Amino acid sequence: MFFSKAEKTIVYNVIRQFVYFCIILGFIFFIYHLSSIYHKETFAENGIVEGIQLGVLISSGLIFLLQLFLRPEYAPVLWLLASCSFLGAARELDKVLDELLPVISWRIGFIFPLIALYMAWKYRYCLKKTLVRFFTSPSFYMMCCAMVIIIPIAQCIGHRPFVVNVLQIKDVADIKEMFEEACEVMGYLLILLSSIECYFSLPKTVKITIRRKK
Repeated sequence: MFFSKAEKTIVYNVIRQFVYFCIILGFIFFIYHLSSIYHKETFAENGIVEGIQLGVLISSGLIFLLQLFLRPEYAPVLWLLASCSFLGAARELDKVLDELLPVISWRIGFIFPLIALYMAWKYRYCLKKTLVRFFTSPSFYMMCCAMVIIIPIAQCIGHRPFVVNVLQIKDVADIKEMFEEACEVMGYLLILLSSIECYFSLPKTVKITIRRKK
C-alpha cells in the first residue's frame, strides 16, 4: 500500500493524536495514584497537583521558546503562545506573589503578553502569514480544546454557587477544588502536548524571510 505525501502527513497526524490520547489517559491514572498517597491534600492550595500545573505551564512556555531557535520564521506566534503559558504560571503562583508583591501579585505575569505584543510588532511583516499557518494546524485546535476545558468546564461548572445548587450542601470547598483543579491540570497538559505538536504540525516547506538590520 502506497501513500501520497499528503496522505502520509494525515497518517502521521493521526498517530501523534493517538499518542497524545494515551499520554492523557496515563496522566489521569497518575493522578489517581497521587490521590491514594495525598488523599484530601491532592488538590489542596499549594498541593501536589498545583505544583504539577505550575511545572506543566512553565515547561510549555520553555518548549515554545526553544522552537524560536529551530523555527525563527514563526517568532510572533511562538512568543504569543509562550507568553500565555507564563501568564498562566504566574496565575498559579498567586498565593506566593500575594506575599512578595502585595499590590501587583500575579498580575506581574502580564509582562509576558507585553513582550509578545512587542515581538508581534517587530515581526509585523510576517505576522499575518504565521498566524494563518498556526490557525490551520492541529496544534491550534488542541489549544482551543484546552481552553474549553480550562475555562467553560473547570471554571464555570466548578463555580461554587452552581455546585451548591446541585448538591444542596453548603460545604462544597473540597468538591469544588477537586473538580476545578482536576480539569485545569488536564487542560494544562493539553497545552503542553500542543506545544510539542506545534513543532510537527507547522508547515516547513515555505520559509518566511526574517529581516535583519544591517
